[in-house]
Amino acid sequence: MKERIHWAWVILATSFATVFTAYSIRLSYGILLPEMIVSLKITKTQAGAIASSFYLTYTIFSPLLGFLIDRFDARKILVLFCFVMAVGTFLMGKPQSLLQACLFFAILGVGSSAMWTPVVTVLQRWFGVKRRGTVLGVLSISYAIGYGIMGLALPPLVERYDWRTCWVILSALAFALVPLNGFLMRSKPQDMNLKPWGSESDLVQENPSIKPSKKVSYRELLKLRSLWLAGIAYFLIGLTAYIVNLFIVTYGTMELRHPFAQAARLASAIAFSGIVGALFILILSDYLGRKKCLILIHAFMSGSILLIIWAGDHWPSLFLAVCLFGVFYAAAWPMYAAAAADFFPREATGTVLGFWTFFYGLALILAPTLGGYVADLTGTFIWPFLIAAATGFLGAAFLYRVKKYDEPFPEKNNKKVASKNIFML
Repeated sequence: MKERIHWAWVILATSFATVFTAYSIRLSYGILLPEMIVSLKITKTQAGAIASSFYLTYTIFSPLLGFLIDRFDARKILVLFCFVMAVGTFLMGKPQSLLQACLFFAILGVGSSAMWTPVVTVLQRWFGVKRRGTVLGVLSISYAIGYGIMGLALPPLVERYDWRTCWVILSALAFALVPLNGFLMRSKPQDMNLKPWGSESDLVQENPSIKPSKKVSYRELLKLRSLWLAGIAYFLIGLTAYIVNLFIVTYGTMELRHPFAQAARLASAIAFSGIVGALFILILSDYLGRKKCLILIHAFMSGSILLIIWAGDHWPSLFLAVCLFGVFYAAAWPMYAAAAADFFPREATGTVLGFWTFFYGLALILAPTLGGYVADLTGTFIWPFLIAAATGFLGAAFLYRVKKYDEPFPEKNNKKVASKNIFML
């Protein structure tokens, strides 16, 4: 008897809820940061160090999760790491010192490391090749919606209770993911004697006579100059994005003296404007090309930061400048993923993205502490924001020198090289 609803849609809904919750929690730190700085009596540098502790464990565990998800039951992995994330979120409401806050946010980072790569991997297994772009697009907006809602929901909760209670409430959402993934998540359609939804049209995938894609040599890939240039640009745009994104609410509250609830709307502005930007600019890249659009993203994100500085405490101008920043902020990450497939051999796309992850992770670890330190040193967030603008423009210069790889890529021909290719996904 044919099922009325394919279980793939249950997987999509579960994945959406998981990413929505995980990123709501992760990005709530920047929203609650002004209250935490005052309560814990910490400097902006120390506040950045707390964020860096999250991104350190997140960066360490993310590649490991990509390895585990291909070899073990995804449901068990997600249940375990959702529980770890929930525990870390709950503990974030309890710190009495800087060290405790760093430790608790690091635990949260471990749990959060499973909330993207494993989810995306499982979701792609459940949908045919020609359907995956659509469902990944739907999944990608979940984090923006979550971030935007937190910018509106947390300030009233802080006013009525306090920032510690907000973390406890967020932990309840995280704990709810444990049974949700336990009951509904399945590693692959074959576990339920099903085929991926939409797979009937995937003739290439289902035709056993077609040879699988070649695997490529990581050693040969590292010789490509453009790989390094784009990786450095990815690192630089990570600094640009996360210095501003983490501290924008703190800037609005502690420096510009806007009420906390009003300043928190800046986070919502970044999130909701990003939905439009991610969709429109990705479509535009099909006509202008990925490289041109990436350079535009770098340039306009940096330009929007200059507008944020220029706006000062004039709320309408500040809000519009932040919205412009959000448009290009959200488009940057999927555009880099698309560029990896366009500018390098398609059989090496996973390897390229895995390699770039280390540049991205380094930026995430460095940005919070760097931004906080410069703000403490100068007494203003204007200088960290100027650094963020400069790194964006510099990244555009690196991208300008990236060349598309057109030559046939050498195939791996020995097991020794294969064993060293730790980035092969």
